[in-house]
Parts: sequence; structure tokens; C-alpha cells
Amino acid sequence: MAGQYEKALTVQESVEMINHNELRLPAIQRKFVWSSEQICVLFDSIMRDFPINSFMFWQVEDCTIKRDYKFYQFLKEYCTRFNEENPGLETNASSRDFKAVIDGQQRLTSLYIGLCGTYAYKNPRVHWPTSQDEKKLPARKLYLDLIAPVGLGDDELLMKYRFKFLTDRQFEESQKSEAKKNRWFCLHEVLNFPEVRSSTDKSNLDISIREVVVPYLLQNDLSDSEFSVSTLVQLYKVIRKVPVIHYFKETSQEIDHVLDVFIRTNSGGTKLDFSDLLMSIAVANWEGDFRKEVDSLVKEVHGSSAMGFYLGRDWVLKTCLMLTGADVRFKVKNFKVEQVSKIQENWNSIKDCIRESFRLVRRLGINPESLTSRNAVIPICYYLYNKSYCNKPLYRSINNLAKVTEEREIIGKWLYMALLKRVFGGQADAILSSMRSVIRENIKSTAYFPLEQVIEKFQGSNKDLRFDDEFLHNLLDTQYGEGRCRVLLHLLFPEMSSTETFHIDHLHAKSEFDRSSLKVHEFLTENRELMEFYANPVHWNGMANLHLLNDSQNLSKKARRLSEWVGSSGITVTKQSLLLGEDNVSLEFNEFREFYIQRRLALKERLVSRVYMKNVMANSEVDEEVVDEENLIFESINAEKKAA
Repeated sequence: MAGQYEKALTVQESVEMINHNELRLPAIQRKFVWSSEQICVLFDSIMRDFPINSFMFWQVEDCTIKRDYKFYQFLKEYCTRFNEENPGLETNASSRDFKAVIDGQQRLTSLYIGLCGTYAYKNPRVHWPTSQDEKKLPARKLYLDLIAPVGLGDDELLMKYRFKFLTDRQFEESQKSEAKKNRWFCLHEVLNFPEVRSSTDKSNLDISIREVVVPYLLQNDLSDSEFSVSTLVQLYKVIRKVPVIHYFKETSQEIDHVLDVFIRTNSGGTKLDFSDLLMSIAVANWEGDFRKEVDSLVKEVHGSSAMGFYLGRDWVLKTCLMLTGADVRFKVKNFKVEQVSKIQENWNSIKDCIRESFRLVRRLGINPESLTSRNAVIPICYYLYNKSYCNKPLYRSINNLAKVTEEREIIGKWLYMALLKRVFGGQADAILSSMRSVIRENIKSTAYFPLEQVIEKFQGSNKDLRFDDEFLHNLLDTQYGEGRCRVLLHLLFPEMSSTETFHIDHLHAKSEFDRSSLKVHEFLTENRELMEFYANPVHWNGMANLHLLNDSQNLSKKARRLSEWVGSSGITVTKQSLLLGEDNVSLEFNEFREFYIQRRLALKERLVSRVYMKNVMANSEVDEEVVDEENLIFESINAEKKAA
């Protein structure tokens, strides 16, 4: 290793270096991922003179590195999901020398945000917006409570000082409080206090700092509190006077050596995934800005009303590996420069395929909440990318409603089954590799998506896509609000128009089953057993009492009695469309138990016709095979070599 430990820096000196771009982030760094809680713990550790581990900076002097490799600024205004990308910094051969952070990015970014920036995260009990919304994702600054420490036993993180991210509104409201229980000090202010000369005498330094901070305390009626005084003195000292940033300076200008150092030093802490490295190295080998390309696609898919799914870089990169025939595992040894070139060469087609795949998923009725595994979309991408239709890739036509109707239905059937059986819940890389092999081997010999061949491939394994009676029984107990509820309803009712938006609605209104509502019915108060049946959410909140309604139907129904609503003017929902015979089942509320029993039986019968069922007798003598990830991937790689 070429380099040595240098004189430690204060936090303030580090912040100033960041502001002057003397400290930068190399392309090999991952995104900032620390939570607001982790930032608070870091500041508490510094306040208590705890060590925060050493850092490693790379002294960049070589003109070629400055010219050919990308470097980034630190984040100042972080917003979860929407502003997580570091701004780029233009460098060229004549740029002045600077330091790039090899180890310590998360800590330095946390310090910088706490002292200079903001951290925006989602308010509780609101859905994720599709674009940056300050009402749902308000920016927060870091504050320190100057009134009292964290109470003993009040904090499982064992913090002494109470740090908290507050919005401007929260801070203003706290200032108006008559109780004034918390007196919040914004950490931005500590950098605005006058400079105090350093002193080797600790007591003299504390006295000098006290003289600087007391005017602020007097102004805020806190000078009589010893805790307030000592806390603000300590904050000033650890941020501006005590050198807590101990770092090793790496001076080698060999990029391969620096990459190796980076991998070694980042093997602990927040896990360094291959996606991070692939992104990092790809940025260095990509003509343009690969990070910007991927992040732009992620934002587009997330923000589009026709899609709305949050992907993340790792999903995009794994899909790139899948579509270009590479080993899908995130391992450094699987990455080659040629692979990045292949991805870049096909990038526009890959992007288009991903977009159309998620438009198809949304057209199939799956929304972001019901897509319980994004990996389930990757085989669809692979198929649409490689299957031809009218001498063009199928993804170009898959969302044209005048074409490939049966193709969409079969793909949808596979997706519904895969999500319901949760086949991507573990060993995803093995499943993806095996799925790719099956699709590749059958793509020319089958007219449509090779569903039957996929079923056969996993038959008897722990990823078996077939259903059995017990599984069907459990599925029909699925409750309103569960992710697989929508998936199951679309599998049951494929006739629903793909051009409409559907809501999941209770047929017999939910409000009718409140205990207070049930008690007004004499036929229930006189029959305890029947009362318990009606009150049990397994019955009224499960599949037998749920259906998909379009916007107009949903608005017209609201809490109307089912018997009044079905057959009323303008309503196309009938007993038959609910899978109930015209004369056999009553829709009256007092016949709900019979309705439940009959519709559950009808749903089960429909399910059996829509899925692949296990032959119990045939399976009784077969031991369950556990999918072997290594073997499946090995088979896939060998097949790729033969195909090449």
C-alpha cells in the first residue's frame, strides 16, 4: 500500500474541504444510504468523544485519472428515493489535485448533511409519491436539544444527547410551546460562531469557547442551565477544535490498485454489493455517464403514471446481465470490461424493453403494492427482448392491444402464478438463470411464452409453480389489503378490460360487518354462532367477498346493499360475472353465509381451471428436490457457452 497516515482533521476542516471540492467522491463509491437515526448516533458518538474509526482518502494527482475518470460532489440536500444521486464534478488533465474518499463516505456525508444540509424522508402513514413532494417528504435539519439529555432507559441506542431532524414547521411550533420542554439548536449555527484560538490547555479552551457561546445562550434564556452551557461548549469543541477525522492517504495512481483497496476496505459496514461495483466500474468504462443513464431510467419508471414501480440500480443492472447473457450473480469475478461494452452497445434496446415490460405489468393489473417481487419481471424482460414478432423484438408490440392478445394472457398467467407461489422469495439468481435457459431453449419452437416448459422445469422442486388443494384453500383466505389480493383477483378474472383501472371492493359492504351494525339484526342477535360467522373478517374481508370494480362501478356502489346494486341501472356486474348462478344464491345480507360458501366454491373451481394443479398420486412417491443455485447457474453458463 502506497501512502501513510496524515495529521487528523477537525470536522469543520473536512466540511470546508468538501465545500471547496478538495474532497470528492470517486465513481466507485455507492450511493449514500445512512438513515437519519444513524446520523444522530454518529453525532452523539462525537459529542461523547467516542472514536468514529479512521478514514481513507486517495490523493489524485495523475492527469490521465483526472481526465478519464468521474468524480462527484457530496450530497447536501438528501431526499429518500428522489435526490439520492451525487452531482457530478467536471475534471480534466489540468484540474488541481484533490482527495477522493475511499473509505468514510457515509460518515462524511452524514456530517456534512448535519452541519450544512437537509435530510428529507417520508412522513408516516402516507403513500410514497411518484415525484418529490415536500408535503410528503419535507426537508429536515439536524437539531440538538440544549435542555436535557436523553433520559436513562428512554433510548435503546443508549444515546446521551438528543439529536433530531426537524422540519422548519416543527421547529417553529416547538418555539411557540409554552412548556418549552425542548430547546432545539440547529447544528448549522455552530459553524457561524466566532473563531476561538486553539489552546493546549483544555480548561482554557473550554473557557474561551464558553465566552463565544454564552451570548447565544443569554439570548435564548439558557445561560442559567449548566447542561445547556456544557452541551453547546462540547458541540463547538468537537466540531471546530478537536481533530476527530483520522485518515490514511493513499498516493498510488494505479487505478487497479486503488480499486482493490476500495473493495478490501469496504467489505464491512453497509454491504458492498456487486451492483455498486458494477456501477462504479461501468461509469469509468462507459462513454458518457452510466450512473446518470441508470438513475434516469429508475426515475422515469417510478414517476410514470403508466408504470409507477420503484426499481433501484441493482434491479436494472441484474436485468442488464440477464439480457446480455452474462452470469446474473453480483460477484466481482463475473465482471469484465467487455460486459460493460455489451451493455452499452444494447443500452437503448434494454431501456425500451424495461419500459415496455413494466407497462405490460401495469396493464395486467399489477400495481406497485401488489408486485411483491420485482425479480419476477426479469424473465418477462428477457422473453420480450429475445422473442421476435413481425421481424422485430416482441417488446415493441406487446402493449399494442390490437396484437398479441394470447401472448399477453400467457405471460400474465405466469406472472400471477409466480407472485402467488413466491418463487422469487429466495435463490433468485438460480431461478433467473434457470428461467433464462428454459426460455432460450424454447423460444423458437413455441408460439408463445413457454409456460408449460417452465412448469415442467421446476416440477417437484421447492419452486414448483403448480398448485395443490391446501394452497388453494389458503389463497382463498387472502385478506383485503394483502399484496397478493390484487394478483389473485386478476388471475381469477382475466376477462377484466386491460384498458381500465380496477379497485378492489367488498361486495357486501365492509361497514355492514361492524359489531354495532350487526347488532341491529335480530336474526344475528338470536343466533350466537351466526353472529360470530358474520363478525369474523376471514369471511367478510376475504376473497369470497371481494371483487374488481372499475372507477364508475366503484363510485356507484359505495356502501349500497349488494342485492340493490347488482342489476341496477348502468351496472354490468351480474351474478354470472361474480361466478354465481342466477337463481341459486341470494345476494341478501341475511343470506351472507350461503353466499360466502357458494362463491368460495365457485372461486376455487375457477382457480383450478386457471392454474396448473399437482397430481397428488404422482407426487406421493417423489421426494421434494431443493433447487441447487450453483448447479442451475452452472448449467445456464454452459448453455450460454454452447450457444455462443
